[in-house]
Amino acid sequence: MKTISSPLPHPVELAPHDPPMLLIDEVITADDAHVVTRTKIASDYIFSVPGRGVPGYVGFELMAQSISIMDGALRRASGEPPAIGFLLGCRKYRTRVEWIAHGDYLEIEAINLLPEGELRSFDCHVRYVSGENIAHGVINVYRPENLETFLTSADA
Repeated sequence: MKTISSPLPHPVELAPHDPPMLLIDEVITADDAHVVTRTKIASDYIFSVPGRGVPGYVGFELMAQSISIMDGALRRASGEPPAIGFLLGCRKYRTRVEWIAHGDYLEIEAINLLPEGELRSFDCHVRYVSGENIAHGVINVYRPENLETFLTSADA
């Protein structure tokens, strides 16, 4: 298992996202087997609906960004910059809440089920920091070894 050295940098240094689209506030732990991140649902959150919070389906994006952060942390440990990956889909996304309230703190965990190659699969959970699971899904992603080659071949 490849462990990432502590302290872990801010997510903006690990994911190819910029605020306000970067939804993760903190990286708790990251290695090649799993990542745990944390965020607080603020009233100025990009997906926020006044008086309601954010829709439960936003958990899917939190999971995807946590996977991106995991990849960025591993790439950083190898001296590489963050890279773009492609979200292929999600199997069995389930959320137990329709809305996530403003002020709620969430932890997101992604466990690497398929750790080799360009295609990856992750078992993901979104939980309140109290431990109550509110969303689950298995996310499939593709991160080409060479993005430029992939993009050039896609044009052909």
